[in-house]
Amino acid sequence: RYFLALCRHQSFVSAAIALKTTHPTVARKISGLETLLQSQLFQRSAKGCRLTPAGEMLLPFAEQMESTFIHLQETVSGQNNQLVGGVRIGAPNGFGNLFLASCLIDFQTLHPDLEIELLALPKYYSLSKREVDILISLNKPEVGNVVTRKLISYKLGLFATNKYLQGKDEINRSDDLRKHRIVSFIDELVFDQDMMFLEEIAPGLKSHFRSSTVVTQMNALMADGGIGVLPYFMANTIGNLTPILPEKKIERVFWLQVNPDSRQLARVRTTIDFIVNQIEKNRDLFLSLAA
Repeated sequence: RYFLALCRHQSFVSAAIALKTTHPTVARKISGLETLLQSQLFQRSAKGCRLTPAGEMLLPFAEQMESTFIHLQETVSGQNNQLVGGVRIGAPNGFGNLFLASCLIDFQTLHPDLEIELLALPKYYSLSKREVDILISLNKPEVGNVVTRKLISYKLGLFATNKYLQGKDEINRSDDLRKHRIVSFIDELVFDQDMMFLEEIAPGLKSHFRSSTVVTQMNALMADGGIGVLPYFMANTIGNLTPILPEKKIERVFWLQVNPDSRQLARVRTTIDFIVNQIEKNRDLFLSLAA
């Protein structure tokens, strides 16, 4: 565990945080392992820890041991049919906060011994580093040892409040947006280029209020702050927003990813099945605007 944590986080302090221990403990465990194997496993420097050739040889064996232990724990503890333990889910900010959070509360009500951690932040977490058990992303991974499935296609559009639109110039085409206050992402903080929505609607359009999260942008729109792009599932949930240029629809896809060995855990499998079922039940929320 200590060897893999240091491989994945590349510093004693970061590995200690992941393991919920202290960095002297991590250093001591690694030194003990190196003594046992009579090999230096890491090159230590001010920039962090990097694997030596001996460490690189050990890595696949350590990963196999981790995978074996996960299966052993699930089987021997007799929890194959019991949802006990923790599941950590990484999800985009808007999807996590405006849809998934309430669903997972219902799920936890059904399984009170299950511990749920939802990381709904504007970044992606690593499955390979075991930062999350389940990852929901906008992009399908091209490489890597992960199991991937398409969750759903979803649509986005331009929205504003009626109060903001009162007394403003009419919007009949994309160029008319240049006369309005625009709400969008901070370009250099966008963690996925597929989120540069405005470029698809009106290339070069200047924004006046920018934020790193879509939830903040939603709140700015609700405060009559201008016009911005929101997913339909968010606009449908909060209501009180008027579609702008409804023919200018954008479509994206949510993908679900999981490590093959984590997928064998009953608590992870059941959580995935629940998320997929909730999305299927609410498909119209993602694809159509409420009347």
